Amino acid sequence: MLRRRLLLLSAVLLATGALAAALTPRDLRQGTATTPTATTAPPPRAAPGGGTPAGARERRASFDAAARQPTVVRVRQGTLLHVVVQAPAPDEVELVGLGRFEAVDQFSPARFDFFAKRAGTFPVRLRESDRVIGRLVVDARPL
Repeated sequence: MLRRRLLLLSAVLLATGALAAALTPRDLRQGTATTPTATTAPPPRAAPGGGTPAGARERRASFDAAARQPTVVRVRQGTLLHVVVQAPAPDEVELVGLGRFEAVDQFSPARFDFFAKRAGTFPVRLRESDRVIGRLVVDARPL
């Protein structure tokens, strides 16, 4: 009789654990949120000491959803960009026209690292709240 009760208790605990694991939300921000695309141009040459390719410029840019005015960041084509987007509430950041998406919340800013290959104006948009919080302007003049 005691064995049956212990067996039933362990079966109930196992089922409860499996149910809790199935209902727990997954963290979808692990890894990269962007999908790699095929490129026709060869990759840039690496600098002798590592890091960015020879002749490339680096630029850090920040966008804040709580700012009163949209931020405008201007760069030249070929610049290595390190973009950080902060928001006070959970949302998803989209770099419109660049095919890049990343989750953002109050404690975890969205981060993008990429080369500005295409010239144009690219809005930085919060998808859930449907707000444009800035623009990335890539000048056609190469480095």
